[in-house]
Amino acid sequence: MTRALTAVAVIAACAAGAACVDRLPDQDRRITVTPAVEKLTADDLWKDFQTDAAAARRRYWGKAIEVSGKVTRTDADDRPSPYVFFAQTEPYGVRANLLEDEAAAIIAVAQSGARIRLKCFCEGLDGNVVLKSCVRAQ
Repeated sequence: MTRALTAVAVIAACAAGAACVDRLPDQDRRITVTPAVEKLTADDLWKDFQTDAAAARRRYWGKAIEVSGKVTRTDADDRPSPYVFFAQTEPYGVRANLLEDEAAAIIAVAQSGARIRLKCFCEGLDGNVVLKSCVRAQ
């Protein structure tokens, strides 16, 4: 009986730990083949997280979404990932961390002031709305 209870406790602990995952991988190549479940502007994504962060997290976390907007800055050398940024309220906005394989080409197009459309996995709010593994949307 003790063995069975130990097994149940281990399974419960693993399940509880899996439910607490709140970070996505920085570089997830599955984004190249994962269809977007939602298409929206960076402004609308930002508003969703500002209006009800918990509901937005349930709706978008870990899902592939297409986001479009006017790029306000880029950084090709940032770690863990190069990024493009869609400013919303100083100093916050939507930070789209790029898949490194495609970062140079995206940043070349996404000069400050350009409009761009990206497909990314949504991680959620940490001051900025964080998107990961972003590639150009087709």
